[in-house]
Amino acid sequence: MTEPIVQSIEGRRTIVIDSQSNLPRSMPDLLRAMDGFGFTFRDDFDLKGTRPACESLRVHRFRRFREGRWWNPSAFPVVIGKDGDTLRTVTVPHGVTLLSLQMCEDCGAVVVRDVSPHAPLGAKPARLINTVTGETRVAPAVGNRDLVIGWYSGARRNGREYR
Repeated sequence: MTEPIVQSIEGRRTIVIDSQSNLPRSMPDLLRAMDGFGFTFRDDFDLKGTRPACESLRVHRFRRFREGRWWNPSAFPVVIGKDGDTLRTVTVPHGVTLLSLQMCEDCGAVVVRDVSPHAPLGAKPARLINTVTGETRVAPAVGNRDLVIGWYSGARRNGREYR
């Protein structure tokens, strides 16, 4: 793996590396693959047109437009940070993955997030007691991941595209 580049995106220092995900190469291909499972959320909208902030500052106004399941053919690592010289990674497991797609209202850039339920390491189940009946039950320690696993380019002025 080559040395990552650090840029400012959305006003935050961001590590930029080559994608190692198994996402399809184009957005239409991803939507087609997700369509087989059906979408749990769908809110298509018209783009307003690229703003200078999208191009030069990389500040986007993201809006959720699709959510649904996608079949991940094999596990892959996602870089989540850096400790000194060491990159910290999380592995997205193979199998059915719940994705949330957010699109910039202006240029159409799309961020792909894995929001699948998972049990965090070291998390303990919760003991729930019904105060009326006194019945006790145990709820598993499950939360949703919120992990950026990929980006798709948006249209830019003069017909250029992010690649």
